[in-house]
Amino acid sequence: MLNRRNIVNDKTRKRVELAIQELNYRPNVFARGLMLQQSNILGLVLPDLHGEFYSEIIRGANLKAHELGYQLMVSSAGGNNDGNSVLSAVSNHGLVDGIVVMVSDIDSKTKKTLDKVMIPFVVLDGQVEGMKHDSVVIDQRHGTEAMVRHLIQDCGAKRIVFVGGLKTNIDTIDRLEAYKDVMQRASLPVSHDDVYHLDFSYEKAFLLATNLVEDWAATEAFVFAANDEMAAGIIDAAIEKGIAVPDQLRVVGFDDTRIAQMTRPRLTTVHVPMSSMGALAVEVLCQRLKDPQRPPTKLTLQSDLVVRESCGTTHAESV
Repeated sequence: MLNRRNIVNDKTRKRVELAIQELNYRPNVFARGLMLQQSNILGLVLPDLHGEFYSEIIRGANLKAHELGYQLMVSSAGGNNDGNSVLSAVSNHGLVDGIVVMVSDIDSKTKKTLDKVMIPFVVLDGQVEGMKHDSVVIDQRHGTEAMVRHLIQDCGAKRIVFVGGLKTNIDTIDRLEAYKDVMQRASLPVSHDDVYHLDFSYEKAFLLATNLVEDWAATEAFVFAANDEMAAGIIDAAIEKGIAVPDQLRVVGFDDTRIAQMTRPRLTTVHVPMSSMGALAVEVLCQRLKDPQRPPTKLTLQSDLVVRESCGTTHAESV
């Protein structure tokens, strides 16, 4: 009756409208979604919700979703959580029309879970072998190679320490390979003792650097941290040990979050278009919803070197 007013007379319609006002009735959007087979809600599942990297992805995705007439539902699936319960709940029970999922680990159980997802999905920052799907990825190599070349050619680095995330992290794998390739082309050694795998956190980087910054400074090492948060931890450890950055130790990061401009000295880093990545993934998902039969799309966003003071020079190559 609410949706088809022409089937009742005016007296009955007015009585129903009065009852609606008195009871403060609101339509059940989920019931309506089941009827229309559309909820106008999109899902976004990330490995974690902590930190500016993820918050920027969420911000971009949320703005684009609203622009396209959707609401965004956000959750996490990482660590001990394989994502099965989250993905099953939001994707196979009519709660969302489509879903964006970030796959950050080569051993991620989320990959297997995606095989059971019955609605359109877009993979962020990775690929799921054997499945046709849309994806939005970052060109990790471009920014990493530009950074290592800058440290060698413009800053005179002879020893570069690499502090990355977990060994199975997709971004770390790509950045480490690019780092090694540039070092090899420059005929510079990459020692096993100069590669560390942490968890991208400030705290772990601070603890590691507390024990090593004096050796790094004494050997004129440069430290390439695979995200800005770890770079900030290393800089603070150096300050606590009385080591000046960049005069005695040069430190650079990755991502170009707000942290990069909040550290002192400001951080040389690699800019990753985090907000654009979230927005583009939502846009691709909405295109898939409109045209379910179109071929899978893979879009690659570039990462770029941003030179500030922490590397000891403000001169940069063209990237």
